[in-house]
Amino acid sequence: MNLKSFTIDASYASEADRQDPLKAFKDKFHHPILNGNPVIYLCGNSLGLQPLQTASYIQEELEDRQIDLEVPQYIRDAAAKGLEYYADGLAGDGLVGSTVREARAMARGEISEDKVIRANAWGARHAPDLDAPQNSNADNDGFPGAGAVAHYLWGINPLDPMPARNWFERKADEVKAERVNNPAFVANMFRKQMEADPMTPKIEQREVTFSDIEMRKSEENGSDYMSFRGYAAVFNSFSEDMGFREIIKPGAFSKTLRSRNAIRMFLNHNSDIVLASTRAKTLRLQEDERGLLVDADLPDTTAGRDLSILMRRGDVDSMSFGFSVPKGGDSWSDDGAVRTLTQIRLHEVSVVTGFPAYKDTTATVRSFEVLAERTNTNADELAEAITLLENGKELDDEIGRAHV
Repeated sequence: MNLKSFTIDASYASEADRQDPLKAFKDKFHHPILNGNPVIYLCGNSLGLQPLQTASYIQEELEDRQIDLEVPQYIRDAAAKGLEYYADGLAGDGLVGSTVREARAMARGEISEDKVIRANAWGARHAPDLDAPQNSNADNDGFPGAGAVAHYLWGINPLDPMPARNWFERKADEVKAERVNNPAFVANMFRKQMEADPMTPKIEQREVTFSDIEMRKSEENGSDYMSFRGYAAVFNSFSEDMGFREIIKPGAFSKTLRSRNAIRMFLNHNSDIVLASTRAKTLRLQEDERGLLVDADLPDTTAGRDLSILMRRGDVDSMSFGFSVPKGGDSWSDDGAVRTLTQIRLHEVSVVTGFPAYKDTTATVRSFEVLAERTNTNADELAEAITLLENGKELDDEIGRAHV
């Protein structure tokens, strides 16, 4: 090209474009547009413009698929029935929102490959639930039990489960076989990645019930607001059914904790309500052989004082942690039913209300010492009385008088 000395102006750029020997290729790529105007885009060695034909090539691959995922009417009817029972409040406490959303899709005749694989695994795993008469006998006074409603929501009629079970199994096998032999699966994954922001990690949240929480007075000034210590995540503990079950392996938090990134604790994920932070050393996180141990000092603020009361009363007993999974940090079972997390990048933690994803972290939000002090009773005797009550036993007059 024959150009004058480089200058930063539009005329130089236009002349460079006019003389560019590769200008014929310019219209074959997507060019970034912001607010209707072209913008400057710097291309590195591996990050370039996307060809216009990429979408059509991917679509051609996807259209070549041979798997017929038309949802049978009996699965659609079962999902619709499950939604009716769900609306009547018969679904039980362990239901997750994704199951309801996917049931609505199945009732419309829509289903994803991922759902097919998970439904096949779920049906096999929960088949024993149908041994209970309230889940499999329409004449039983307890029908439909929570297990029956769950089956309906998964597209499986609990009164005649095998047609749906067989369909899910057959289609799951077809999907797995094609994923191995057909590049369309890779193309589909690529399309999903292109639709997402590749520079932003996917932030996930998991809610757990506090395990073995110890509530105590502040060591700084002895005021009534409390500090607490307990496990927010327990290793080798299966989550509740979220369409799949999840398990965190020992060491999953070790790398993120070594990085010493600033992590804050919020109330209900509201970044305007900061309860503690690792930078201020009011939030202390460590991983031991059992799980992720949280040690935090609640602030002497309205939110902190209110929260300490709610936690001591047992009204609030859950925590959620926001995380992302780095490449290679998780793996899935062949049937898609179990996800194993081996490396977690921790972004934030929150004290929340709600249902836990990891039920095995049992709720024990009590401080016998503090409660004993406030009620002028013996802590050991109080602990004994609470243990009896938790096990469904009544207190006799002698024990009851000891704790009044």
